Amino acid sequence: MHVVCRLCVIGLASSHPLLDPELRKHIGDVIKVEFADNVKNSVIKGKRKKQSLRLMPSTKLCTIHTSDGKEYVVRAAIKGVLMEWNARLETDPTLVSRCPEQGFVAIIKPSTDDNQKIFSDCVPAI
Repeated sequence: MHVVCRLCVIGLASSHPLLDPELRKHIGDVIKVEFADNVKNSVIKGKRKKQSLRLMPSTKLCTIHTSDGKEYVVRAAIKGVLMEWNARLETDPTLVSRCPEQGFVAIIKPSTDDNQKIFSDCVPAI
């Protein structure tokens, strides 16, 4: 997670098994990223995104499926408003592990301005 202009970019932590080439040999390659219906159907429009999906830390954003049948659920991790979800992952799911900068899952506007609180709730990027 990176905080830029009070927005959080949600992706896989650098320590996640899907980003480790050695571990990926045992868990397979990413074959599908399936976004939760509430994320895919959320209305993201307007200057202040007032109709956007409200997220809690436990809100499921997507499930990442591997060729070996493993599934990894990615959650919002913070309370906030969904600003964008990465639809590119539906057509090119390997972006998650091949190019994490482009393979982000979502962008969230936190409901707090307290950066310390945001960082304490998430695993920061290294």
